[in-house]
Amino acid sequence: MTVLTTGLAHFPATGFAQENAAEMPVADPYVLFDLRDDFVWNLTHYQILNPDEDVVRTLIAEADQGQMIFDMVLRDTVPPYCELRFDPTICDDRGTPVDWYSDLPQTICMDIPANVTFDHADRLKGAKYLCLEPRERLLLPESWQSRQSGAQTYLSQRIEPGAVTVRDDIATIDILVLDAINTPLSTLTPEGYGDAKTGMTEDEVRAAMIEPMTSTREGTEDAECYHLQSAGGPTGLGFMMVDSKLARISVYADEYDIATSLIRTGRAIQVGDTIDDVRAAYGDGLIEEEHEYDGPDGRYLTWWANDAKTSGIRFETGRDGTVTAIHAGTGSIARSESCY
Repeated sequence: MTVLTTGLAHFPATGFAQENAAEMPVADPYVLFDLRDDFVWNLTHYQILNPDEDVVRTLIAEADQGQMIFDMVLRDTVPPYCELRFDPTICDDRGTPVDWYSDLPQTICMDIPANVTFDHADRLKGAKYLCLEPRERLLLPESWQSRQSGAQTYLSQRIEPGAVTVRDDIATIDILVLDAINTPLSTLTPEGYGDAKTGMTEDEVRAAMIEPMTSTREGTEDAECYHLQSAGGPTGLGFMMVDSKLARISVYADEYDIATSLIRTGRAIQVGDTIDDVRAAYGDGLIEEEHEYDGPDGRYLTWWANDAKTSGIRFETGRDGTVTAIHAGTGSIARSESCY
């Protein structure tokens, strides 16, 4: 499981911030759970193993303290316990997939790290597990019911956590979901992004993405190259149309949009990863070149899916060695200036 967090993102109440309180907004406490990979269906709840210590600290510290942001990245179907951890004492078969949409709400549970147990001994009273109990169904997208198995969503929720209650060795926090925004996510490959495939017409791309899309043309209205973007985000995701066909899908780092940073390639690389991550994932087939604008410290790393170099994926890294953009699709991924 990948668990990310920014923890408590409050500004310090001293110096400039104290004098300009009206100009310096206080960020809500925030946690993010990426549940696309390593989770276990544990009979009646999801048990998250090996959670990040800062996530648990934030959840306990903010219990009964007002609103916070609780974000999740999910797939629409997940394997049940018996499929992942077959136990003949309780499993008659390997089981069948469980539908998140119809099966929620579910309690999300995790182990409490020893350091957190010690630091919050007065509230946890020796509890070994922390469980988050939604008071009602999480606000998941209805479109999941008509999508293919494995569709992903980034669910950003504003919640109000209740107080910590302890029974036996389980600490529980009730969660009231106040509002939520769903941003559909897909996997980026040389063939396309989710249901949007290279070679599709604009109408076909719009139909595949379901979400409304806006277009941005470079040059005149009849330019042979222009871009489409999903109106519902992620904001850093763009679709390049060349000669009326989808040629390239690009993901650009966007510090203001978490959803953009969660888009992964088929080998689990995303913006923000390091150049060494890319090398490890794509191996000796990578072609490395100096970045046109960042000089020798920036790189283009291109992986072609075939010898003809008509399909592939390209990573741009900045001077700090992290991925700032990913391009996937036809030979147009080699264009350094998008439509130019």
